Amino acid sequence: MNAFEGGMRAVILGCGFAGLSVASALSAKSRGVEILMIDRRERFEYLPSLPEILSGKVSADEITGSLRKFATKIGAEFLQREVKSVDLKAKEVVARNPKSSSEERIPYDFLVVAVGAELAFFGIPGAEEHALSVYSLDATLKTRKRLEEAVQQESVKCVVVGAGLTGVEVAGELVDFFSGRGCEASRVLLVEMAQRILPAFPEKVSARIERVLRSRGVEILTGNAVQSVSEREIELLALKEKAGRKIHYDILIWTAGLKPNRISANFPAEAKAKGGWLKADAFLRLKGFKDVFVAGDIAHFENGEISGKNVEEAERQGRTVAENIMRSIKGSKLRHYSPKNTVQKPRALISLGNGHAIAYFNGFLLETFAYRLKKYLERKYMRKFA
Repeated sequence: MNAFEGGMRAVILGCGFAGLSVASALSAKSRGVEILMIDRRERFEYLPSLPEILSGKVSADEITGSLRKFATKIGAEFLQREVKSVDLKAKEVVARNPKSSSEERIPYDFLVVAVGAELAFFGIPGAEEHALSVYSLDATLKTRKRLEEAVQQESVKCVVVGAGLTGVEVAGELVDFFSGRGCEASRVLLVEMAQRILPAFPEKVSARIERVLRSRGVEILTGNAVQSVSEREIELLALKEKAGRKIHYDILIWTAGLKPNRISANFPAEAKAKGGWLKADAFLRLKGFKDVFVAGDIAHFENGEISGKNVEEAERQGRTVAENIMRSIKGSKLRHYSPKNTVQKPRALISLGNGHAIAYFNGFLLETFAYRLKKYLERKYMRKFA
């Protein structure tokens, strides 16, 4: 064993897809590097399947796994901690122990920031206070409970704000939830500020998804921006007509956007892109630092094309980070990162409920076996925790 390498500690903040990818790849490549995984949760959550919690297609146990067990399996260490700040000069992470509430300073030789993102409410009055979400398991279970309570009444009006990938999937699962309980009178309304749903994808994708959702009874309202939210009422502004309206709701689910994890405020301004995302250089190092890497949703990587914030890129970034940590230790030339699933050329598996999904890949729309493929990928990934 190289003596220099054997004394190294890599600390990974965030144990989502990117963080676990770093840990797995680093474990396979390293020869004695200490790997310390830190997350505020004890269990990994398979975020792409959270909307199916609403319809009951999956249970919490099926799409979560023990991070401690995973770490032990790959020869790493896991700490359940809430990261408060990072001291870049001292090369220490300041974290709080949720059980004792005490703070501790955790030293690192290499740091990987893979803490993800948070829901963005854009300062809209009442949105954060009144809206439900599906961005975490706890939030999704809370939404499911509210749905169960709401169906005790004759009909339920459910409004979903934001028609990106999560929004359209939530709409499809809500239809399944209501139809499975004989609540045909219930309504699902999907609201989007852009002039079409899935605005990040080509028009043919938007058009196909819209046809499927409308055929399932989802009402779609595009070109409308949320102005405010109050209990049981949402105020909208039609952008073309400049006309306002108020809509009653029983359940409001927010899927309208993301912002960087709050820890990004701890990093210098020159290391951040617009919106506070952490800038990654060509090797996925935090801009201006040779011992700090970024991966996953919190990272902003651009090389002519902008890396998408999706599972595929999170895992690819994780593997590249692990490779470059090892190369940094050995003094070797670092590996350039090149994204594939980009903002300019997105691809995705989009579930629409009722066992139906659409895959968009390299300009092609595919529907045959798309849902089976999506479920296969879920089961394959969750076997990591077996």
